[in-house]
Amino acid sequence: MSLWVTFIIVAAGIAGIIALVHITGGSARAQLDSKAEVLEMWNRQFPDHPAQGALLEPSAFAALIDLENNGTGLLWAMGDGVVGRVLAKGRLSEHGPVLRVALPDITAPRVDIEIPDKMVRRIWAETLKTVLEERA
Repeated sequence: MSLWVTFIIVAAGIAGIIALVHITGGSARAQLDSKAEVLEMWNRQFPDHPAQGALLEPSAFAALIDLENNGTGLLWAMGDGVVGRVLAKGRLSEHGPVLRVALPDITAPRVDIEIPDKMVRRIWAETLKTVLEERA
């Protein structure tokens, strides 16, 4: 078998696997649809830091969590799962419609949150700046 035939067979096989995973929903991204769902996800991941409220990002891929001990958490979709962090310290920068939160955490060194709506982005930016400056 020639090298080109082998290459075509391998490429077709990989493309077929990717298409099959996508068609069966394996590439679907998790969404944070409701406050109740977000609070339940947070409390399941962080039982020692109970949540009392949440501010959902309009595209349903991130949420700011108001904690009972006056702390703040961040929950975001990563693939088909959800990841959260209690915000202790970090830096916030804006890159167009993206808010980038740099965290001192090797498992999640930065979180990019895309918020197209300028007003919502400003509310999130001010909230995050306040939280991160208080914790620094």
